[in-house]
Amino acid sequence: MLLFKDIHYDARVKREAAALAQAGHEVVIACLAEYSEPPPEVAEGVTLWRYAISTKRIKRRVVPGETKSAGLTAGTSGERGQLPLLSRLVLSLVRFPALKLFKDVAASLEFYRYVARDLERHRVDVIHSHDLNTLPAGVSLSRRFKTKLVYDSHELFNEMAGKNWLERRVGYAVERALINRIDHLIVVNAFVHKLFTKRYGPRPTTVVQNVPDAPDFSQTPPPDVLDLRRHFGLGADDVLLLYQGGLNPERGLEECVQAVAMLPESLKLVLIGEGRLREHLEQLVKELNLSTRVFFLGQVPSERLLWYTRQADVGLVVYKNTSLNNYYSTPNKIFEYLLAGIPTVASDHPGKRIVVEEGTGVCVEETPEAIRDGILDVLARLEEYKQACQKKRERFSWPQEQKKLIRAYRQLEAVDDEQAAYH
Repeated sequence: MLLFKDIHYDARVKREAAALAQAGHEVVIACLAEYSEPPPEVAEGVTLWRYAISTKRIKRRVVPGETKSAGLTAGTSGERGQLPLLSRLVLSLVRFPALKLFKDVAASLEFYRYVARDLERHRVDVIHSHDLNTLPAGVSLSRRFKTKLVYDSHELFNEMAGKNWLERRVGYAVERALINRIDHLIVVNAFVHKLFTKRYGPRPTTVVQNVPDAPDFSQTPPPDVLDLRRHFGLGADDVLLLYQGGLNPERGLEECVQAVAMLPESLKLVLIGEGRLREHLEQLVKELNLSTRVFFLGQVPSERLLWYTRQADVGLVVYKNTSLNNYYSTPNKIFEYLLAGIPTVASDHPGKRIVVEEGTGVCVEETPEAIRDGILDVLARLEEYKQACQKKRERFSWPQEQKKLIRAYRQLEAVDDEQAAYH
């Protein structure tokens, strides 16, 4: 498996690797070394190869505070301080489209060389590329070492928020050039499958939804899981709203904060995660005098996330309709909220209307007023929505999704067997 980031918070990759290992495969995850803490144990039969990439190391040296740390983080952006002028200039330069593209290509080539070096000593049968940023390396490695190639598209990569025009144009050209080199495609929902088919033509495809592996909530929570109400000093009658995930642009986070300002004092919001918008959101909270009602927790390990989720009353996922990826995606958090037993207020997009279809929440426009009304609608029927979440837990579960993944690998093995018999 090729993953162009560190393994700590990528729950989908960890789930898939563990499922394949439990099915009898030996799995290696080749990823970046971005965090200072040791990586988590994924599963028996799963090995990690982590590589420190030069461009990442340079950025951390130039930009103070860029050394990443895994685990739960707290604190405010004010404590981190403003970046020096030189650091801001360097960041501006590397974000210039052509320079950013050059940096990304250089990093990808370095990653490829590291993995190729280790594959000389550890031969594999399948290269599994997670997302488009590992597909060029995956194609080259699969040809060099004569393996099968799986392309696992976690989202519409070229339509992600923050992509500049050059990245999108080059990204589509790369995907179009390489898509016929793969042996199997994995996507996250039927909408993405339809778009891939329309753009590149039909091919062997498996839909593996972003459904988490839920813990046994009948057990006592792990000792390192915080009690959110106690941690933030909430009252017994307070209603806890939750957003979990990246604090990044185009996710309706400003609108969610503004909606809280329109709601009764007893409604509080906790944001779990980190991202580029954190400082902006913290400033917005101050401007709206919401410091006692909106709280930031930072990232938590994926293995612990649902223990936090289940403490909330309502989950929010109100992505803006600014790209095809936002429009058609079915974010992890929709299933995380469902499995944790809390209803959802989601944006009214095809990939998120599952909450209405399954009766586990409502869909709204991405405005503060609509988000406010959606929250109030859910609270008016809170127990009904919670019961629907409980009823859907067996239908939407990782054990069901992993069967599809294992079946896809059996199909690859069957093709190998047929080819061996022919020769």
